[in-house]
Amino acid sequence: MRMRLARVVRFFRPRPSKISLSVEQILDNNSAVDAVDRFNKLYYESGTAGNLQWRGIEILKNPCDLWMMLELIGKVRPSVLIETGTHCGGSALYFAEMATLLGQPCSVITVDINPKLAYRPEDYGVFPVVGYSTDTRVAAAVSSILREKLSRKPGPVMVTLDSDHTQENVARELEIYSPHVTPGSYLIVEDTNVNGHPASPDNGPGPWEAVHEFLARNRTFEIDLSCQRHLLTFFPHGWLRRLSN
Repeated sequence: MRMRLARVVRFFRPRPSKISLSVEQILDNNSAVDAVDRFNKLYYESGTAGNLQWRGIEILKNPCDLWMMLELIGKVRPSVLIETGTHCGGSALYFAEMATLLGQPCSVITVDINPKLAYRPEDYGVFPVVGYSTDTRVAAAVSSILREKLSRKPGPVMVTLDSDHTQENVARELEIYSPHVTPGSYLIVEDTNVNGHPASPDNGPGPWEAVHEFLARNRTFEIDLSCQRHLLTFFPHGWLRRLSN
């Protein structure tokens, strides 16, 4: 009886009205931007950020960005995803397993000077490269693995950059790894929120500044604001879509 009554109440109870706004419209409103920035700053600096795990492995991201990455993997269906900044390998494992779940297995090449993997990466299609992402030998090793994987399974290539967040390092990573991104696919620059965008104002120039410097001279990429539609993101202006050649 209670269940039937609950159904009746839900049927007649008016649903909250929705305001149909695009993310571009929301982010074009000063009051909305202020609210979004305040929450993003609070979330990032409160200690909540990075308090995520995948299969018991730490991931230093937030759930909205992880969900957006999942959507992009489903949309682009990459054959290879290149990641700089392995940490414990949680995000690399997440990307590889989600791609398999979506019916499009993806090789994940992940680069770090000190990876702390707690699993056998080859069992999951994860291929670690040890070293600085901007080192010429490391970049060559990534290119070699990429060619080998694409020769076996041609397809789109995605890149996500999450290593040293200084402007100089990210600018160099963009120069090295952006050419690997295929038209229609994505180059994600992580933690563009630091240095006051809106978090960690004392960080110093970082990913945000590197992205805008890169876009000023590179017309083959554009910011895809639709990837910020969940409003909580650590990568504002960092979701870059490769245009057709």
